[in-house]
Amino acid sequence: MPISATRSGSPTGLTTLVISGGRPGVGASTIALQLATAFAREAQRTVLIDADPFAASLAGRCEHSATLGIADVLAGRKTIHEVLQLGPAGMQILAGAANQQTRDSVNGRAIGRLLKQMRSLAPHADWLLVDAGNQPSEMAAQLWAAADRLLVVTSPDAVAVMDTYALIKTLLSRQAVRRLPALVVNQAADEATAADVHRRIDQSCRRFLGLAIEFAGWLPVDPKIKIAVMAAAALTPAVVALAHRLHQLQHSPAARPLAA
Repeated sequence: MPISATRSGSPTGLTTLVISGGRPGVGASTIALQLATAFAREAQRTVLIDADPFAASLAGRCEHSATLGIADVLAGRKTIHEVLQLGPAGMQILAGAANQQTRDSVNGRAIGRLLKQMRSLAPHADWLLVDAGNQPSEMAAQLWAAADRLLVVTSPDAVAVMDTYALIKTLLSRQAVRRLPALVVNQAADEATAADVHRRIDQSCRRFLGLAIEFAGWLPVDPKIKIAVMAAAALTPAVVALAHRLHQLQHSPAARPLAA
């Protein structure tokens, strides 16, 4: 079933989906790339932004140059429209820059400039997917605050579960968000395993933060998926199902903190 072409519930018609990894290695960047591809293949105007200054990799996976990209937008040298590159299935990609110079240049003014440029995409896109990395940085906090939807990716690994809760706790303490994050459990052996991971993280969030975490879905361990160049070409039914689920969640009532 195709993803509906109906515009999102956002007042601008643009849905900003920010994706964070609970820790390195859980596959958040790959999921961001594959979700963007799934949306683009259903004729959704899609922009994918690599906003991870610690491990930017999306441009390389799509065989694009990172010579121009997010660093130029942060610095005000270019507008976002000037540095977007054509990616898989017709999506547009803003390349990231994982270097110390970029990290040093990320301040409040630069982040504000990026957010303003992101908003300028509203007339031109249906979905804006942002890979925010896995660090609780100030840029990640600001991106969470600007998101229409938040997706946190984790895995069944015990350390990943703990780090994912810590990331949620830290970032939610810094900024108010429009929607509480939803959880995707990647690299799970089966649905029961994924559900147990969600249960543990959700229980911690309910007990210590007073909020509930949605379960957006799970993705199985799949040796056929290579985290390499053009990983987006290998869409699985699970990724397509997750894209449909996210589209449905966008039109659902906003999740709110639990009552005291």
